[in-house]
Parts: sequence; structure tokens; C-alpha cells
Amino acid sequence: MPLAILLPYILVELLAFYLLASWLGVGWAILVLIIAFFGGLALAAYEMRSIGRAMRTNPNMNAGRAAGNYGLVGTGALLLALPGVVTTFLGLLFILPPTRSLIRRFLARKFREKLEMVGMRSYHITETRKFTYGRFDDPNVVDEEEIKKWRDNLDPKDFQG
Repeated sequence: MPLAILLPYILVELLAFYLLASWLGVGWAILVLIIAFFGGLALAAYEMRSIGRAMRTNPNMNAGRAAGNYGLVGTGALLLALPGVVTTFLGLLFILPPTRSLIRRFLARKFREKLEMVGMRSYHITETRKFTYGRFDDPNVVDEEEIKKWRDNLDPKDFQG
């Protein structure tokens, strides 16, 4: 993990644990983290099975939504596995169905916007430049007529050394 990500992660997690421990006490804070870890992983497993059951019972279910749910639950389980209060809380948000739905819609909207921007940029690039034979106009590109002239005047003696 790059140092630019690792140091802020460690500082945020230490501060969050300090705040939780000063509020509940160190023992209770550790117990809350352990319960959230194991309970969150059990919840993630239950949600994965629930998504699979819903896909089996309703064959017309949106496959993209199901894939998004699987991905978010998997990400939530990964965040639960990382040590810390903040990542555990974020992991639970990714696993719980109401917040997962909000996160999925937000990410889908952002992805759609990015995809539209890529489409608009590529359209703008192709409109502003002319294409010849699938390539941009370039004076260094050899023309087919030039290749034909060279091929017609080809002599094997030109290649002997």
C-alpha cells in the first residue's frame, strides 16, 4: 500500500479508536470491534445467499443490480476484514441492504456520467479530426497509390547487396 494512503488510514483509524475507547472504554471498544467483525461477516454471508436466492426465484431480476449487490457486499466484507473502526463502519454500510441500495444508485449514476463523458470526448475528437483509412490525417502515412507504384516497379536486384 502506498505511503500516501497508509499514513492517513492509520491516523484516521487510531483517532477513531481513541474516540471510541474514550467514550466506551478500551475493553468495550475492542469488544465492539470484534462483535462488529464477526457479526458483519455473518451478515455478509447471509446477504450473499439472499441475493442468490432472489436471483433463483425471480429469473427476470436485473442482473446488473444483482452483480452490483454482490460487489458491494464483497467490498463490505473486505472493509470489515481491515482493522479499524472507520473501515468496519463503512463495511457495515456496504453490507446493509438500505444503505447498499443508496450506494449502488450513487455509484451507478457516477459511472453513467463518466461513461457519457468518455463518449462525448471520443465524439468530439473524431469530429475535429478527419480520418483516412481509419487513421488520422498524417503527412507521414504512406498512401495506397504510392505503395502500388513501388510494388509495380519492384525489381529483385534492388534487394541484393
